[in-house]
Amino acid sequence: MSGTLSPSVQNLDNLCHKLALLCGSKTPLELFELLAKTLHALTQGQPVVLYRRLSTGNLRLAYCYPLESTLASHHALLAIHCYDDLAASELQLYELKGEHEVWGYIGHPPAAYAGPGKWIQLLIDIASQRLRLLKAERMATRQLGLKSRRRLLSRDIKRLASIDDILQHHGASWCDIFQAEGIALAYQGDLHCFGECPSRHQLFHQLQQLNQYNAQDEIAELNGSCQSGLAARLSVANASLGWLVLFRQQPLLPALVADTTLQDVLSYWLPQEASMMIELADDLAVAITAQEVVHLNRQLTKTNQRLEGLAHTDPLTKCWNRYYTELVIEDLIHSSVSFAMLMFDIDDFKNINDTYGHATGDDILRDIAKLVQETLRDDDHLGRWGGEEFVIISKGLDQDASLKLANRLCRNVEQYTFNIAGPLTVSIGLTLFQPGDRPRQLFERADQGMYLAKMAGKNQVFVC
Repeated sequence: MSGTLSPSVQNLDNLCHKLALLCGSKTPLELFELLAKTLHALTQGQPVVLYRRLSTGNLRLAYCYPLESTLASHHALLAIHCYDDLAASELQLYELKGEHEVWGYIGHPPAAYAGPGKWIQLLIDIASQRLRLLKAERMATRQLGLKSRRRLLSRDIKRLASIDDILQHHGASWCDIFQAEGIALAYQGDLHCFGECPSRHQLFHQLQQLNQYNAQDEIAELNGSCQSGLAARLSVANASLGWLVLFRQQPLLPALVADTTLQDVLSYWLPQEASMMIELADDLAVAITAQEVVHLNRQLTKTNQRLEGLAHTDPLTKCWNRYYTELVIEDLIHSSVSFAMLMFDIDDFKNINDTYGHATGDDILRDIAKLVQETLRDDDHLGRWGGEEFVIISKGLDQDASLKLANRLCRNVEQYTFNIAGPLTVSIGLTLFQPGDRPRQLFERADQGMYLAKMAGKNQVFVC
């Protein structure tokens, strides 16, 4: 291979060093910078420009060197939009090959001499190979990262309570994987954002246009005030739920161009990135739907628990109601578990209501229920039978133990200070379950004992 080297590239060893640096480039930007500087030297200081070929066939200026002087003195280079413009520019062009086709073009104005042409082509070929490798490695890393984050998203469905929680927990990782600056998630008329995004008004306007003109599209690029945004539809079972939108910063070079109409034809995303985003949008749609199901199940569980409490609980005293008390006694009879039943009535309760009013009577019923609950064992249960009558179910006690419990209740009630003048007492009927008993027989015996206790002078226990 022959050719005359410029003074800035003194010998073959120096060029080999440049080639080795190209092969060791860690990022595409580092590769472009080194390639452009080397070409700048090989062409005796000519400006070097690099155009990215978009999937639409249009071109985008991706890099130039030196930046300031090129923008100032070669403004025509910034107005190149397609290959025809490039061919008409009289630039010396070289193709940067991608995996399947031309990735882009790098060029410079014709040099004063044609000596280093073969060296330049060697640089371009090596740069193309390095670029393909960097892109493949980076894309593989990003795809693995997305796969990992998708698994984490599935795991976090029950732990994260809202869409905002999902974005706060996963947003930074998604931005890193997609090289994005911000994320917007539109769902059921609401908008959730993470990172750097356009205003809510701008986003709502763009998404309204998407819904109107891209009704069937899975993915679409945004334009106007939301340019550099890529939107993927959220859908489950062919039902559209909203949009996932990722935003990138616009490249440095177009921002320096006075003619802003140039940006209308730019594209900021690769097809592989769009496919990855569709996968993420599908997972998000499932996650949000599952999250709603989890939330509804929790609400349903709470509602059922509330309804169950209402079905089992007396609303005034918060102890069992008559319906549930009867159910428990029937279950105990069928299980053949030994138990005692105590039925008690507040003595002269009608006089209390007549004297102090029903509000005070209700307070006394609540106080009685609380006092009795504190007296009972954990395995004993209290139910309100009706009015001022209550039933206690005490499992595993014989007659002596049950009688002691009943007498203790009488004493505790008598000694308690209620919000009325004078003491309050109860009369208790006590009976034990006997083989062959039916619920009605138990209640009749307990009621008979309570009646006898009242007839005997009240504030005492009678066993039947």
